[in-house]
Amino acid sequence: MQEQELKQEIEVVDQQVNSLVVQDQESYLMAGNLVMGLNDLRDKIVEYWKSPKKKAFDAHKEIVKKESDMLKPVDDKLRTLKGKLNFYLTEQKRKEREEQEKLNRERREREEKERQKFLEQAAKAEAKGKIEKAEELLEKAEDVYVPPVIVEPEIKKTTHLDTGTASTTEDIEITITDPIEVIKEVAAGRLPVIILEIKEAKLKKHTKDYNLKSIPGCIIKPITKGIFRSK
Repeated sequence: MQEQELKQEIEVVDQQVNSLVVQDQESYLMAGNLVMGLNDLRDKIVEYWKSPKKKAFDAHKEIVKKESDMLKPVDDKLRTLKGKLNFYLTEQKRKEREEQEKLNRERREREEKERQKFLEQAAKAEAKGKIEKAEELLEKAEDVYVPPVIVEPEIKKTTHLDTGTASTTEDIEITITDPIEVIKEVAAGRLPVIILEIKEAKLKKHTKDYNLKSIPGCIIKPITKGIFRSK
């Protein structure tokens, strides 16, 4: 059978299906015959394209294999190199954070030391009856401020190279250690439902296997299907 003949059969059956209304036993049987005819037509189409598909698939598989063989050493080296770069950048960021925390701590200590100095002076002034001087020193204690020092990162956010640009970005890694706990967080509303994937086909099979009549969050509706098989 040629491609054009198959297309003609498709046109004929298309008209028949469009004009058919299933409303009684006779039209039901006509629809059944059309279903079986369509199944036969579908088998013819699959058979017609079977050989060209196999040739194309074999050629595609061979090309993909050759491409994969060439890409593998390149991808392996890319992963290795990116791993080294990311490890270095992560370590640098860790050192920067530690240095910044150290500087912030030292700044707070200097502020506290300066504040305590004024407070002690204010206490001495008050003890000597110098009230105005004491109040002035207390105001100075409240206004103590040591400007923060910001750590200059060793690696710039963006660097222009001869072949392009190199940039860094902050990211995280997540490893799921207990899926049930994650589901509990979703159920509690602390994580969005969108992070879960519910496979309806597997849910349907489980429902039928255990003859479940209701599932929270689901609507189970019985339907009747027609099954038509050619002789």
